[in-house]
Amino acid sequence: MSVRTEPSLTSAPRRIKRSWLLASLFLAWLVLARITKGKATLELPVPENTAFTTWVGDIADSIRGNRSDGAAFKYFFNPVREFIDGFVNVIRELIAIPNGNSSIPVLGWLGVLALIGFIVYSISHIRMAIAAVSLTFACGALGLWTDSMDTLAMTLAAVILSLAIGIPVGIWAGLSDRALKAVTPILDLAQILPTLVYLAPLALFFLIGPASATIATMVYSIPIAVRLTAFGIRGVATSPVEAGTSMGTTKVQLLKKVQLPMASRTIILGINQTVMAALSFVVIAALIGAPGLGKPVVEALIIRNVGEGFVAGLAVVLIAIMLDRSTSAAIQEETSFVPPSQADRKRRKFGLTIFGALTLVSIVLSRQLAWAAYFPEQIDISKLVAQSTDAFVVWVTENLQILTSGLSKVVTVGVLNPLESLLSYSPWFLTVTMITLISLILGGVRSAFVSFVLLLAIVASGLWFDTMITFTQTIVATLLTMAVGVVVGVWVGRSTRAERALRPILDAGQTLPAFVYLIPMLGFFGPSRFTAIATGIVYSIPIVVKIVGQGIREVPVNMIEAATSAGSTKWQLITKVQLPAAKKSLLLATNQGLIFVLAVVVIGGFVGAGGLGYLVILGGSKPQLQGKGLVAGFSILLLGVMIDRIAQYTVARNSAPKH
Repeated sequence: MSVRTEPSLTSAPRRIKRSWLLASLFLAWLVLARITKGKATLELPVPENTAFTTWVGDIADSIRGNRSDGAAFKYFFNPVREFIDGFVNVIRELIAIPNGNSSIPVLGWLGVLALIGFIVYSISHIRMAIAAVSLTFACGALGLWTDSMDTLAMTLAAVILSLAIGIPVGIWAGLSDRALKAVTPILDLAQILPTLVYLAPLALFFLIGPASATIATMVYSIPIAVRLTAFGIRGVATSPVEAGTSMGTTKVQLLKKVQLPMASRTIILGINQTVMAALSFVVIAALIGAPGLGKPVVEALIIRNVGEGFVAGLAVVLIAIMLDRSTSAAIQEETSFVPPSQADRKRRKFGLTIFGALTLVSIVLSRQLAWAAYFPEQIDISKLVAQSTDAFVVWVTENLQILTSGLSKVVTVGVLNPLESLLSYSPWFLTVTMITLISLILGGVRSAFVSFVLLLAIVASGLWFDTMITFTQTIVATLLTMAVGVVVGVWVGRSTRAERALRPILDAGQTLPAFVYLIPMLGFFGPSRFTAIATGIVYSIPIVVKIVGQGIREVPVNMIEAATSAGSTKWQLITKVQLPAAKKSLLLATNQGLIFVLAVVVIGGFVGAGGLGYLVILGGSKPQLQGKGLVAGFSILLLGVMIDRIAQYTVARNSAPKH
């Protein structure tokens, strides 16, 4: 018994010492910040540039001016852009935009619905096919058929190209340790980067339009396909591989006959996640000319039209659910271990034949008849939905002020303003020193060194003040996310009934693009910093709840039984046993919460959040500030890497065995 209790006795003072160090450091920071408030804050008015941002802007002008003569553009960037542009337009002309001299796409709306139904039925079942057709039809009923088809076409194009690259690279990484080590830093960096950071640099090299939007979407989606494909290959049991090798199969035969079939479920999951990532990015890629539903969403955010924005956002949600459920149904079909009977196979073959014939008839009708080619204008509920949304928002803001303006004021005045004053209005060298020391206490020497170097790089960028504004909002949103996420996560982890009830909500929350969340939050809270924070909280809670719930479920049963037999109450069981035992999951949830929050806080520039996100958006619309926008994107990258490294080193330090 003494051997078991010794680590807890020796580790308790360490935990107390670390918490006291943090508390003392924070108190000293408050005192020093009070004395030096407003000095050396490096605040830069929005219309002004620094020498560095001006230099970056000049480089951007030079790149833009060299587009037709430069060898890199002539032999690489322009050919790539033309190829992807052509590929995207082929799919768009198939379902979204007029083809050649025709006034309609290759497939009219009836043909598109029939084809979607047939494809979904062929990979799943009839109920899912009906659901997919209904959800797609609803997009047309919202008056957004063409925009919806453009979004679907852009998503399909990006997914096809992403999988063409991601799956082979994932197979390579799954088979080779050296390849996995080479691609892992790239995959990690892609996860850290907020989506807004990709847009301006890619538009600079590939011009604004579908090509650059598709490439940006691919940059965001390919890492997911690579990671899950590699995970699936590496997850194949060793015994089948060894059996195949002993029978003299070649590496190619082993891959085709054993590893890929056994990893197919994980690879299909990778396809599902790649599809959802692509859809999420295609919406925000409207900022660099992507056609589709992103355009009305952005326009609604700019003019603060919640009703119209909700209509466009709802169409995005419908497409997201359709794509997610369709690919998820394919995964469920893949996991079925019961072989179909001969009667089942006959029914399936008959169903595919009938469905295929109906699809061909629908396609022919959509090419020949106007009613089957153009979505019926009389089926349009967009005004009703917009007016109902506006009325609901007005009712909520007038009758539930404690949940709207009251909550916003409490968080803004009680938490956001004091923390912003501490981070942004302290001298930059004081903030750098304190964050470095906090990083040292939490993650060790390497964490402190990385933080110090990245903070100095942010100072050198000239956008220190704006970075601290964004950092403040990220911290506040993460704290609130963890406060809610841990409570709900513990509930989900302890209760199977709660887990089943909340799983659809959590899945839907992870399915929706982050951009869409801004619309209802704008309606409830108006344009403000809190709107960005609230959006970040809503977007991040599902992943935090899932990680915390999984950690609670994985606590050894014998620990819980021992504490219960010792007379522990439920509260004591949670606080003294389950949460400490799930510490690693809590730290991982914090890390993921920070990354997800940062991604949304950045796009909060659309709703009055200010900070780096606003500068990125402004740089894309004002040529004289394009350098500042590009540097703001780079500062977001530095901030994201710093946050991730601190969290990673903290997890590693707390997971290491103690002696």
